[in-house]
Amino acid sequence: MPEVNQAHSPWFTRYRAFHSLEQPEWRKLWIVGHLWHLPFWMDYMVLGWVVLQRTDSPFLVALVGVFRLIPIGSLGFLAGVQADRLPKKQLLILAQSFNFVVAACLAITLHLGVLDLWHIYLAATLIGSAWAIDYPVRNALIRDIVPEGSIVNAMAINAASLMGAAMVGRWLAGGLLDQAGPATAYGFIAISILLGLLLLPGVSTPVREDRKNTRQSISKDVIEGLKYAWRTPAIRGVMIVTVAANLLVFPAAQLHPVFARDVFGVGPLALGFMSGMDGLGSLMGAVVIAALGSLRYRGAVYITGTLIMGVGVLLFSLAPFYSLALPPLLLAGLGQSGFVVMQTAIPTTTSSPAMRGRAMGAIALAIGMLPLGMLYLGLMAEWIGAPRAVTYNCLAFLVIMLFAAAFQPGLRKVA
Repeated sequence: MPEVNQAHSPWFTRYRAFHSLEQPEWRKLWIVGHLWHLPFWMDYMVLGWVVLQRTDSPFLVALVGVFRLIPIGSLGFLAGVQADRLPKKQLLILAQSFNFVVAACLAITLHLGVLDLWHIYLAATLIGSAWAIDYPVRNALIRDIVPEGSIVNAMAINAASLMGAAMVGRWLAGGLLDQAGPATAYGFIAISILLGLLLLPGVSTPVREDRKNTRQSISKDVIEGLKYAWRTPAIRGVMIVTVAANLLVFPAAQLHPVFARDVFGVGPLALGFMSGMDGLGSLMGAVVIAALGSLRYRGAVYITGTLIMGVGVLLFSLAPFYSLALPPLLLAGLGQSGFVVMQTAIPTTTSSPAMRGRAMGAIALAIGMLPLGMLYLGLMAEWIGAPRAVTYNCLAFLVIMLFAAAFQPGLRKVA
């Protein structure tokens, strides 16, 4: 009879890598996440390709990422503060409803052929505002739903969803751009966001007795959250590494269209495949982390994964032709899985329940350095070319990481 029970049990109970999905509300939220992670990655590529085709400027392509990520620092941190004061699910519904409206308007504008460059930058800013709210709030909500013993597994399979979508979303974006054009690609983005919105109300969230008193001013909450994050050695270390990675490594992805067309001489279909390779690597790495269960030495995993990610992007920038650019991106993705999983797992497990939103808001503030990195990299690429600009950035990053590993023992020793 045990064989019968095994055969009729849900699929996720048969695999250790997915054991946190036994929590029904987390399972529902994970499915919603799939539908939102796809458009998160697709619109990067779609808008970047449209701008490149119209302007031939690496700097103007980089500006898409700059405008898209400008809100994440300030707005992301404020969203984290509000997540400790207000119901998280309602905040997500508000953010993604706004995201859907903007995406639908952009799809219609592209279809009518009346899109100007300023429309793209405005849309990137508005969409970035929605994602800035989504990131800290949804990660804090995961920690509320999932018990302590399963949180690393939940963060790992959430990262697997995010990075798997980086692979599938970019491949899908490249295919749609090649076969149907940007209007169809953005129509798909809008539909995916809407489906997630329709499913989210079915997620039941716990009522927190320790919710922050909303009568305290937001400015006091902001100051309190920043002090708390900086005083906590593990969170401080994550913030420092996150700042370095977002200034020097992650901006390279915004220049993938430039590498594809101007360095490797390929079109949008090959661009999508190339750009999705780090997502494939991250998916593989995240599944391995999830299978390990309650992982120890989380700080060491975070630092090691981040170093591997930097080396992979460095090797990508040195690749002389297309086929040799793919393996380094796969390597970078493998390292990125450790970065992404532990970037959320460490702050949410080392902070108190009442401070989780602000802890993730502090990480969002550090991620807010990404638009500055994109702006700087875009200017460098315009001046000395994309490959050399990315190479110099990665070399500087690896030096900074060695210093961070040496002088942030509070991060390195997180169990």
